[in-house]
Amino acid sequence: MAKKGTPTLPWDALGLGRFVAVAGGREALFAGGAFVASADAPPADAVRVVYGSAGDAAPTRLDLALLYRCLFPCEPSHDLTSACRARGVALREDDAAVAVGELLVAVLQEAAPLDRVMLQLVGSLCGGAVHDVLQALVTLSFGAPATENLAEEPQKAERAGPAMGSAREVLGPAGPIATSFPGYEARRGQLDMARVVEETLAEGGAASVEAGPGTGKTFAYLVPALARLEAEDGARIVVCTRTKQLQDQIFHKDLPFLLARTGARASIALLKGRDNYLCLRRWEALIRELSAGLEREQLPSLAALGRWIFDTETGDIEENSAFLAQEDARSLWARLGDQPATCSGAFCAHVDECFSMRARRRARKADLVVVNHALLLSDAAANGVILGKFEHLIVDEAHALEAAARLAFTATLSEARVEQVADTLGPGRSSRRHGWFDRLSLPPSGETWREAVEASRLVSALVGRAVRAVGLSLPQERRGALPAPPPGTAELGALRAGLRQWELVVEEAIEELKEDPELAREGEAGRSAVGELVRVCDLIAAPVGDNAVHWYERDLGRLALHVTPLDVAPILASRLYGHLASLVLTSATLSIDRDFSYLEQSLGLSAAFPRVRSAVVESPFRYEDLMRILLPGDLPPVNAPDGAYAAGLAELLVTLHEALDRNGLVLFTSYELLHDVHARIRDRVPTLAQGVDGSRTSLLERFRREEQGCVLLGTDSFWEGVDLPGEELEYVVVTRLPFAVPTDPVFAALCAEREKSGRDAFLDVALPQAVLRLRQGVGRLVRTASDRGVVVLTDDRIRTKGYGRLFAASLPVKVEGVGRAAVAREAALWFAPATRRRGLN
Repeated sequence: MAKKGTPTLPWDALGLGRFVAVAGGREALFAGGAFVASADAPPADAVRVVYGSAGDAAPTRLDLALLYRCLFPCEPSHDLTSACRARGVALREDDAAVAVGELLVAVLQEAAPLDRVMLQLVGSLCGGAVHDVLQALVTLSFGAPATENLAEEPQKAERAGPAMGSAREVLGPAGPIATSFPGYEARRGQLDMARVVEETLAEGGAASVEAGPGTGKTFAYLVPALARLEAEDGARIVVCTRTKQLQDQIFHKDLPFLLARTGARASIALLKGRDNYLCLRRWEALIRELSAGLEREQLPSLAALGRWIFDTETGDIEENSAFLAQEDARSLWARLGDQPATCSGAFCAHVDECFSMRARRRARKADLVVVNHALLLSDAAANGVILGKFEHLIVDEAHALEAAARLAFTATLSEARVEQVADTLGPGRSSRRHGWFDRLSLPPSGETWREAVEASRLVSALVGRAVRAVGLSLPQERRGALPAPPPGTAELGALRAGLRQWELVVEEAIEELKEDPELAREGEAGRSAVGELVRVCDLIAAPVGDNAVHWYERDLGRLALHVTPLDVAPILASRLYGHLASLVLTSATLSIDRDFSYLEQSLGLSAAFPRVRSAVVESPFRYEDLMRILLPGDLPPVNAPDGAYAAGLAELLVTLHEALDRNGLVLFTSYELLHDVHARIRDRVPTLAQGVDGSRTSLLERFRREEQGCVLLGTDSFWEGVDLPGEELEYVVVTRLPFAVPTDPVFAALCAEREKSGRDAFLDVALPQAVLRLRQGVGRLVRTASDRGVVVLTDDRIRTKGYGRLFAASLPVKVEGVGRAAVAREAALWFAPATRRRGLN
């Protein structure tokens, strides 16, 4: 029976007068949109409805999973259980086939009133039985034409009450936040941090605030930011986080919550890198290419974008979970996301509805804009053309800002980068891809076409020769410093000349496009990309500067050449700090035993700001009740020969698993040790290993779904940014103190630069970086007040070396030395139900 307000569908006209739903080895017959009976002998002409076709595209088989993902692309999950729950369909384990049929009925009733053009688009992309059903819906004309749904102005809250008070008033025990939560308790650390942020925004200068888990640091800087916008007419604030996920959390949850309760009227906007936004021009071009070419089998993968394009206000692909879950999402999005090299700017037919341009316009108009580190530094590199002028900057996860700045200002030359530009420009790069030249309608016999083909082919050949010539003279290590002058200088010079010739050919082609400004503007973007490659060739061939390192990197056998700045403080001072009245840096790990010297020196705060504040605000967590840190004293040393350390570590992990049967994270500093340990335990312990069992994202998703007792082995990227609360993670093993690899070319050059100036590279660079890294790794264990677990440090240098005291002093609880045989027993005791206080151990 149709729900109230939904149309009664003519099932015969939809070709679904009778259909058979199939699931769990059972079949259910439906007639007229209602369940009739279990189908022991279903009619031969009945459409068979399945949830996930496993590649079976028979004309009489309708894949409801495909239809569901396309019509509801932004739901967090698209498995059958989640789909039934979202549409109010009962799912019984003993007869899932009935649920599949009832879900189809609910989906089509909900789809019937939708926009007809959208349904036709989705159907044409899906093909097969899904196309037939949606085309029938279109013919029946239930739906209405689409309406424009693009917001140009940033979100602005209307004042619903009295003016916003101070941060202490808002966050205090009698404030609007407290009244929103029964049993709310004001946190001293949050109030202390809010005071420092408030004073810095009002008085100017820089502030570094370390605030651990549970402090509520996001509200501690957002509330003062909103208050400053109320007090300072015309002011603009940029809030910068490390990841897009944190951006979404702040913009979609934290800020709306605060605006609704504080009376603040600030306009807010969210801005990500332009490749996060769909390019409508590239979308239309890709549909044409796939429809007319050899890649028609990829059209159903684009179907998940069909309804979303009609509904989205932002064009941000992070909204579309259905598309992102597909295996080919990354390769398809590379052909759909907005890119400078393919942008025709103001001449584009979609300029007024361009998601990327609208997002940037909203950001420049907003009082408060939320960005990430990469975008902030891209704006700095582009002299502020993306974000416009702003007076105040708040950087969360600021411990990563130095590395992000170094990456943002690195110049890179690689075959992959040249091939990417060549694919964008063309001509004739691939039978399946069409570049800019391919769309110019130039006669193949003409001089311009011939020159373009020759230039493109020549550059492709020259970059291969140059990279091979450089690589043949280099050691086979994955990363290393380039000698000066670099090997292959002649080949690099020839590549530069070829790139310059290619640039001239593009310029000549642009001159012939006076009557097509859209294509001419896109050509200018491509010419700029080639010009940037010319500049990088010049940088690599030039003598090494005082504040740079030239280095190489091999990834999957392919060589890339880089030029990276060492000291980013002067760059930040000239590109970012100059127009700021105030800067707030915050993270859970900024200091080393409460000393902020390393952060302030590496980011150049003292030289750029007249006043620099610093504060460590205490976490409300009673860490002594939440965690123990154990150090087995009789493991082989980390540098023991013949794999003795790996063998001892493997046995310890097996013992821990057998004693605890809980989820554990083992942090490594090298893949070599990870693979050695993995080989020793994989047949004895349920494991997931980075570089063996999938990407970081897929490993974390699988780890969350695993039964208790799984061990996740991870390297560099797992030391931070991993949130696994409660039973998802209950012990962490740190296999080595996380010193940077001495032979890493950037690290080695940074140390050499320090020593050249008479400073101690170990004390100034290596030790501070390692201490902060260890704090991040240990911090993976306790993320909420209810988390509880054990950290095991297996590197005895924390006990035997003088610098070990600094590591130990920076951790939240005392490091306890125990025997190897006692580690598992002590850890198990900590989890015993009777254990409530540290004194019971």
